[in-house]
Amino acid sequence: MDSEAKNTDATAAADEREDRLRAKVAALPAKPGVYLMKNEKGKVIYVGKAARLSHRVRNYFGKFDSLDAKTQTLVRHIHDFDYVVVPKEKDALLMESQLVHEYRPRYNVRLKDDKRFPYLRLRSSEAFPRIDIVRQPGDDGDEYFGPYTDAKAMRLTLKTLTSIFPIRTCELNLPKEKVPRPCLDYYIHRCGAPCVGYVDRESYAELVEQVRLFLQGRSGVLLEELRDRMREHAQRLRFEDAGRMRDTIEAVQKVVAHQEKVLPEGQDADVFALDRDGKDACGVVLHIRDGKLLQSETYFLGALLQEEEDVYFARFLAEHAGRTLGFAAEILFDRELPDQADWLELFGERSGRSVRIRVPKRGERGRLVEMARMNANFKLREHRAKAGLRTAVRADEDPSIADLKERLKLPVAPHSMECFDMSHFQGSQRVGALVYFSAAKPLKSRYRRFKIQRVEGIDDLAMMQECLERYYSKLRDEDQLPADLVVVDGGASQLGIAVKTLQRYGFVETAVIGLAKREEEIYTPHHSEPVRLPRTSPGLRLLQRLRDEAHRFAIGYHRQLRSKEAHKSVLDEIPGVGAVKRRILLEHFGAPERIARASVEEIASLDGIGAKDAERIVEFFLRRNESP
Repeated sequence: MDSEAKNTDATAAADEREDRLRAKVAALPAKPGVYLMKNEKGKVIYVGKAARLSHRVRNYFGKFDSLDAKTQTLVRHIHDFDYVVVPKEKDALLMESQLVHEYRPRYNVRLKDDKRFPYLRLRSSEAFPRIDIVRQPGDDGDEYFGPYTDAKAMRLTLKTLTSIFPIRTCELNLPKEKVPRPCLDYYIHRCGAPCVGYVDRESYAELVEQVRLFLQGRSGVLLEELRDRMREHAQRLRFEDAGRMRDTIEAVQKVVAHQEKVLPEGQDADVFALDRDGKDACGVVLHIRDGKLLQSETYFLGALLQEEEDVYFARFLAEHAGRTLGFAAEILFDRELPDQADWLELFGERSGRSVRIRVPKRGERGRLVEMARMNANFKLREHRAKAGLRTAVRADEDPSIADLKERLKLPVAPHSMECFDMSHFQGSQRVGALVYFSAAKPLKSRYRRFKIQRVEGIDDLAMMQECLERYYSKLRDEDQLPADLVVVDGGASQLGIAVKTLQRYGFVETAVIGLAKREEEIYTPHHSEPVRLPRTSPGLRLLQRLRDEAHRFAIGYHRQLRSKEAHKSVLDEIPGVGAVKRRILLEHFGAPERIARASVEEIASLDGIGAKDAERIVEFFLRRNESP
């Protein structure tokens, strides 16, 4: 077929496509809805919303030269479209966002980190409610607080909460499940131990109500309730309980003192502002409760094509509205929107009550909007700087790190990795070890050793859990982060424990895998089947080096403890005889057997050994010889 015939066929196909699209456009209803533009392979490349589908979609297929450059680029790739009609315009706002999440279209403004943000969940449906972390709120009778776009802020909230209110974070099914003794959280005053009956159901319910008020930001109501409880305990002469209430009041007051007061007491508001630089933008939400700045959320957005700033702002609002569980009665924007009435209706529906949208230009609310916009500007500049730094690091990246990121589909390249391993000999000298790699090389200053303290007998899973809890609780308390990738020696069971422990202490963004020795299988969260990397994979070789180093370190610590046990002297049992006096005795007599035959006078004649010491030593050996 010659080139002229090919051109003729292409022209005919293009005319046929245009005729087909015009026919579909002509049949569009004058109703609100969402439209999906598709390329020649049927892939969705753009999702938009419309107050009237017939009018909005027709604009794409009008005179090509009258379209702006961005729309011309999009139209060149449109070969078909679909649409969904909705009852009201406000329904199209969230549906558009949901479809963008589902199809990830090339030409839409989207979140740069399109993942589920964590929530704190108060399991109020349980007899003894607990606090945990989830990625998706459910309609299950429990209470959810969030989302937390900043995992560090969530960890700080969780840490502060459990340090003030001893509410449980474990997974025990109370009161059905029983344990013989409380866990570590009880001894560090972070749980009242309802698992062993140290707190009754009524007292625990009061604690849960205090936690609820704390998470809602109702500090004034919470403090008044705590003061009432303190006075009540004092009147009943329960001074120990009153003292605990006083300590709780002081702790809450310290937290409240660090919260900036930006509105009069009792007033709530949500403040939305956005800053854009080129094709990148950052949206910030400030949550003000009881007049105080309680929390801020940050959304980073990007687009392939240049868009108007209001398009970014609408995407920012839709992302937040799709995740949040409610809004304050007063909502402040940094700009007017053409479809502001639709957003008002949507926000009211999400909140279950009427809300008000304002765009203040001056006064204290105007200053709040400016504060949010300033934060968006700073965070966008910081984000772009970090992105540039990551690009520079990738240019000099170890091939094994890049291989691991690609093959395991990790969210970030694992420039830092830590691995846990356990070791014991017939149940004795049970130890755990942690090794740390940075840039694919050992960083021995971050190595850690654990002597198992709470687990009896041979239970590798319980030993692993103890090491993980001790290590990550300390990281949380010291406000430090885990490595980019956490590796546990073992399969699905060890992985499950690691994931739950990291979530319990707020490290929800950390990647975790399990590496089983026998077949070198890699277990990842949310996948039942393990991953098997090729034996030639540089990423697999890096994991093997990491795992082997953890095993070597654990075995070394285990041998050290066994050697120390083997060389333990009978002299260690003598009261008042420390390391210095033992050395003096052994240097003179050579062995414990010869010391046992020596007299009081002979022992007391040694420099550094007193008469009373000598009497104790002789008496010790006499009693020891008399024992059957």
